[in-house]
Amino acid sequence: MVAVVAAACGATDPGVSATQSRLSDGDGQLFPTDTTVAGDDPAPVEPTYDIIPGVVDFGADKPAQPYDGFLTAAFGDIQAFWNDAFVESYGATFEPLSGGIYAAYPTRQEAIPGCGTPTGSTYEDVASLGAFYCIEGDFMAYDDDSLLPSLVNDLGKEAVAVVLAHEFGHAVQARAKEWDQPGVLKEQQADCFAGAWSAHVASGGSDLIVFDDADVRSGLVAMINVRDPIEGDGLADPQAHGTGFDRVGAFQDGFEGGVLRCKTFFTEDRISAMVNILFDREDPNAGNLPLIDANPDPDLGPSDIVTLIPASLEFFWTDLAAANGVPFTPPTLQAYSTAGPFPSCAGVDEQQYPRNVLFCAADNVIYWDQDFALELSQDLLTGDMSVGYLFSNAFSDAIQTALRSQKTGEPRALFNDCLTGAWVAYIVPPIPETREDTLQLSAGDLDEAVITAIARSDASSDTNVSGSAFEKIDAFRTGVLGGLNVCREAIG
Repeated sequence: MVAVVAAACGATDPGVSATQSRLSDGDGQLFPTDTTVAGDDPAPVEPTYDIIPGVVDFGADKPAQPYDGFLTAAFGDIQAFWNDAFVESYGATFEPLSGGIYAAYPTRQEAIPGCGTPTGSTYEDVASLGAFYCIEGDFMAYDDDSLLPSLVNDLGKEAVAVVLAHEFGHAVQARAKEWDQPGVLKEQQADCFAGAWSAHVASGGSDLIVFDDADVRSGLVAMINVRDPIEGDGLADPQAHGTGFDRVGAFQDGFEGGVLRCKTFFTEDRISAMVNILFDREDPNAGNLPLIDANPDPDLGPSDIVTLIPASLEFFWTDLAAANGVPFTPPTLQAYSTAGPFPSCAGVDEQQYPRNVLFCAADNVIYWDQDFALELSQDLLTGDMSVGYLFSNAFSDAIQTALRSQKTGEPRALFNDCLTGAWVAYIVPPIPETREDTLQLSAGDLDEAVITAIARSDASSDTNVSGSAFEKIDAFRTGVLGGLNVCREAIG
């Protein structure tokens, strides 16, 4: 945030690359993702996967990876999925990749086909793209030395399958005679195809691999991990994939609507619904406000998360409440440490305080864990808008209290997500010069909010406490794209 004063083109698609994050460091628990009480059920047994010969050209001397067997099973299932889905959706037989699938690594001796070049692809060629499909030669290649191991380490092997299902989607586009469509729409459709395949696996439709709720959530995070660099040119880049915000939307469309939903992407006005916020290269904070401004401007005051975001939320909701005749006293904020001592609020158990932000209706205070907020604000995958999302959800809870909302549990949580989206829509640039509140989103902020929503979702789709990852993303996107009135109609 600032205050105002990773396209299919020619021979290949632009591939994918991962954004590294500290989310996987230590115990990997930045977010409390399950509010249910753990029972005595034994941990599920991790399936084992033997390598299916002939699916991937590994080369003779490839260093073994623990995910190799899973990867061949995933590719085999993606192929089987399209054998059926292509006939049903496009009315033709799906032809396997004639050029094969290649694992690339520095010591590989066997040639990988060149993509639009007379010589073969080197490991460096593949690594520069991460993973890609090449229409000239009808083959796929992936970086087995850096990209895949890092994705597996951060998100799990199932997330890797989702990323590769996206790349396989470009082979589907070539067979559907839609290779010459606009690049970003092809990327959106490939994300949608990945969602459709993931739903097939998650519903038990695969004979080769299984996905549980956590695997689907990892797939959603993978869509953000392989987003376009925020420092790029956005949708003006002919090779744009889209932001994480847009990519998870496309993935969700496929997951819920299947391949037939994805098929319409080239005939609907999808680009106009994509949010395009360009990176401000002159911003001294590089689009990410610090939690606390250590050297505030003596005239303008602090330029930080704990000052500007609550002020924007107060400005937005106070104005709306007054315009609608709703009595509303903005909540105050009070910080505490992860280790305590914790505040006292009627109806709030002490165990809810660590690594959390919550609204206390009894005293109209938003209590926030300052250690947790600092951790979020400094992480490479999250940032200022992760804290902003949590502050906004707490503020939204204060608004629901002012409205005397009777919602509880999951419905209340999802309405908070939508209200947060409505506030976010208000600070999407450009901001009117006449507005007193000058806070505006920066490139990457929407992605930070989405990944925080995913991380705060119920661990299981049948928990129904905070909402599933899909439900929370859908509610948030509804608010961002439709505003407050749409929240009332869709969720209210």
